[in-house]
Amino acid sequence: MKKAIMSIAAFVVFVTASFVTSTIQAAEAPPRIADIQMDTILMDDGTLWLKRLWAASGYEKVNVGAANIHSAYRSSSLDYDYALTSNDELISWNNESFPTVDKTQSGIKHLTDDYYLKHDGTVWSYNGEQRKDLQNISLLDSAFNSIAYVTNSGEIHHSYLKYVVDQVPDASSIISLEILSKNSLAYMDKSGKVVAVNLLDFDFSVEDVQFKPYVVTTDAVHISYADEDKLLVTRKDGTVWETDTYHNNYKLLKQVDGIKNAAKASIYKGSLNIQSDDGKKGFYPNRGNQQWLVQHKDGNWGIYAVPLSGKGLEATPIKPPAVSGLSFTASNAKPSVGNTIQFKIVQSYTNGYKETLSGKDIVLSIDKPHLLKAQKDGSYKVLGIGDVTATVTVGDITKKVTLASSLGSNLTGAIYANETVMLPVKSVFQSLGGSVSYTKTSNSYDITLGSKSIILKVGQKKATVDGKEVALDQAVREEKGGAVFPATFLTKATGAVAKWDSKLKQLKVSVGSGTMIIESSDTPKVKKKEAQGALANYIGKSYWVNRYSNWERFIKLTITDIVPVGGENFEIVFAKTDGKTIKSEVTSRDFVTKILGDSYTFLSYDPYKKYNWPASTWDSIKASKISMGMNKTQVELSWGRPSSTSKVSSKTVNVEVWRYGYQYVVLTNGVVTDVYTF
Repeated sequence: MKKAIMSIAAFVVFVTASFVTSTIQAAEAPPRIADIQMDTILMDDGTLWLKRLWAASGYEKVNVGAANIHSAYRSSSLDYDYALTSNDELISWNNESFPTVDKTQSGIKHLTDDYYLKHDGTVWSYNGEQRKDLQNISLLDSAFNSIAYVTNSGEIHHSYLKYVVDQVPDASSIISLEILSKNSLAYMDKSGKVVAVNLLDFDFSVEDVQFKPYVVTTDAVHISYADEDKLLVTRKDGTVWETDTYHNNYKLLKQVDGIKNAAKASIYKGSLNIQSDDGKKGFYPNRGNQQWLVQHKDGNWGIYAVPLSGKGLEATPIKPPAVSGLSFTASNAKPSVGNTIQFKIVQSYTNGYKETLSGKDIVLSIDKPHLLKAQKDGSYKVLGIGDVTATVTVGDITKKVTLASSLGSNLTGAIYANETVMLPVKSVFQSLGGSVSYTKTSNSYDITLGSKSIILKVGQKKATVDGKEVALDQAVREEKGGAVFPATFLTKATGAVAKWDSKLKQLKVSVGSGTMIIESSDTPKVKKKEAQGALANYIGKSYWVNRYSNWERFIKLTITDIVPVGGENFEIVFAKTDGKTIKSEVTSRDFVTKILGDSYTFLSYDPYKKYNWPASTWDSIKASKISMGMNKTQVELSWGRPSSTSKVSSKTVNVEVWRYGYQYVVLTNGVVTDVYTF
């Protein structure tokens, strides 16, 4: 089953120096129903509404620029509905597919059940094959495996017989043609005269066959098929009538009581007016009761049905689906500068349908475009910190979304001296969404921040904001990292709130709900010390490697630093006796303490000084070898702690067995006497 085709509304863009404005859907009169065929609604803007059993709301909206529609409600071998574009191209779909335009079938004038008529007077089937026997046709109808047509010369034909059924002086005067059965038809001219002909009713007394045309009425505005050999007539006074058959000369038999002010009417076999158990419209087929689809003179539509009681008519207005609500959300309401934002616009309709408006053509109204910039793919890039509001209007519904953007990573370069905080010019104003340019001749910085213009000159204790001078607490000056200015100027020029953190030696700047941090040169040291906590006590201590990360055993290492690497993780920096450094694996705070306090990984003493063993013994230990005569300490340094031990003692003999997997070491009175595998 194909996915739904979502339509995207048109956008109009208007740009000024300070803001961007767009209209997604002009606040004009909403679309009206142009036609209804079965369970398809055509709007006058070319939109099709399809009743779908499997759709969440019961409907799907498709915009293919349709101009008119046709459903084969009488009889047809085709399982498709058809429409024309405004360019007279064929549109087709069925209950399991969505309308598609076939540009190879174009130049179409009129659609019928089984064939269509082109402007050039030729007749074609919906599979694109021409009926060569039909040429110079002015008007066409097909149903019941029959064809009726009017030629350009005014001859009226029915495929039941080869004879001319009727003749009119002007073919263009015939505006409607309806097949009533396999052997009857009716037509209406511009004046409102309706004529019906049955091919079984002709004059035998003349040499040439002459059929008997019956004038049904002269005040019609619309005709349509009612039943076999019967016609439904809408009259100029707004009443609707059914005719009798040719047996009673197609007389207007009875008025459909309850229908008034009709512009056109037809028998209705759809289900737009039927309520399902879950409250959705149009889920059950017609249960057999008579129904009429009526367009009234005021353009409104309704379905009239005979209720189960059989008394009177039950009217159901068919109202055009209209936008009832709008949802407007952002992919991230608290983004960081540099992030990309996607906006989602979902409009709800009165029939329950929800339509997502998306794509690169969407342009929103942004109150601070220096903070949020539209990208070619339809996304928006965050340029600076602060609150920025996006606005969208659909019809007369307006929605707003406010984003609070902050700086994802801290700036550097803050200087605190003499109770004054100085900040770097370029990075700070760029983080506010501004542009900064330097003029060497005047030694000045020109800053554009939205609609605001700022000039800072090196060496001067004043700034210019929108042409007006503003006093500074200290003069702008050059530092190694570039020019700096007093932080208090931010509040004066932009309204930002600046607060110095004496503990972390950094400044926090708040613009609305957005924030940024500017660190001083002392900040990393303070943060590092705070992160280290008690681990800093290990710095300067020496250890000897036992078993750690395949490092050389028993070498002396001195901790020179414990570096925070994020979260509660650290890296231990060791210095060898030759001055070279090595680093541990990144490990958690608790594991730093564990590995340094466990003699299995690191020794807190010099093993060579503590144990005065011969070099051959040390070589065996480093090679993880065990030989007869080794003591317990030597075994443990060589192979590590045993996985389990067992012990048997007597007055003079103490025997221990240490297990290492499948290998066992036997120590008698503390000395290795055997090594075996089991």
